[in-house]
Amino acid sequence: MSKNLKISILIFSILIPISFQKSLLSDIKTINSDTEKKTIKWKKINFDKKYEKKIIWRKLENNQDNFLPNKDAIKYQDLSLNENQVLSSLNRSIVFNDSIVGPDVSWLVPLSFKWNTKYKFDSSIRGHSRRKKGEKFLGWNKGDAVGQFNYQFLHNKKTSFGINAGIRSVYSGSGAGGKTNIGEGQSLGFRIDRRISSTEGIALGAEQLIHFDGLTDTGRDIYLTISKALWSNNETGQFPLDIYTFGVATGKMAEGNIKFLCSNILGGSGTEILHQRSLCWAPVFSISRVYNKKFSTFFEYNSKWFLLGSSIIPFNEIPFRGTFAVQLSDHIDNYKLNSFEELKWVFRLSLGF
Repeated sequence: MSKNLKISILIFSILIPISFQKSLLSDIKTINSDTEKKTIKWKKINFDKKYEKKIIWRKLENNQDNFLPNKDAIKYQDLSLNENQVLSSLNRSIVFNDSIVGPDVSWLVPLSFKWNTKYKFDSSIRGHSRRKKGEKFLGWNKGDAVGQFNYQFLHNKKTSFGINAGIRSVYSGSGAGGKTNIGEGQSLGFRIDRRISSTEGIALGAEQLIHFDGLTDTGRDIYLTISKALWSNNETGQFPLDIYTFGVATGKMAEGNIKFLCSNILGGSGTEILHQRSLCWAPVFSISRVYNKKFSTFFEYNSKWFLLGSSIIPFNEIPFRGTFAVQLSDHIDNYKLNSFEELKWVFRLSLGF
């Protein structure tokens, strides 16, 4: 073997182990590095530490911002709506949820909410004292009263229509106001109303529009009114409930000093038997506060008088209402505030069925 060949073999035998060693060391280093990366590092967390990010809670209305609305939540939410949400009427009375009758919110000025669907009939007697100076305040004092019957028989979701009948005489006898026969002074009228919203309504109607026997002096009371209700703090069902009714009317609701558009149409105002007076229009209003489902107070201007009154419904299941008001001023005295000796009173008793 030549010397050069021996030298080549020697060099080759040295280089191969060195090269293999470098590769081996490289693999070991890679393995160690991967092991370090996969090693779980534990860190102690201090739960008492206050972090800068805080949880902010926000109330959502009707599944607002939800990607998929919760139908069950909506269903139960609807079921939990306050039973007083929808307001309707029964003659001059407020009705909650179209079924629960509350007190009157006026004496003569008609409420404009849609007539309720539970009680289509309503009967009422309204009257007033004719007290003179020196007479007892609570005495009848030769007062007068009239009867009225309502039948609101056509209904849809937002509108109702009905008729009403009136009689001038509700008493016959030897006492004051008993000279006429019961049922005398017969008349007929109508009412159509419409729900604008759950707290708003408009009504067009007439009481004593058609006189059958020419013996009625209760007035040809045609009216157009609108009513608006406001719950306390704008929370539905939260009492007290304020009700505002404004409109224009004729007949007994236009005997005051402020009137317009007077004419002899339809036979006049119907406020007197022996004399035909012009049929005029006048502004009317009532402002009422309903404290609960049984009691209310109201302030009314019916053209002839300013009244301050209250109303109560004493029974839960019977829609019987009683209303009493004091006459604060009269158009005869240009609406001068009455003294105690001049105060008179009015009443209304109503029963629905």
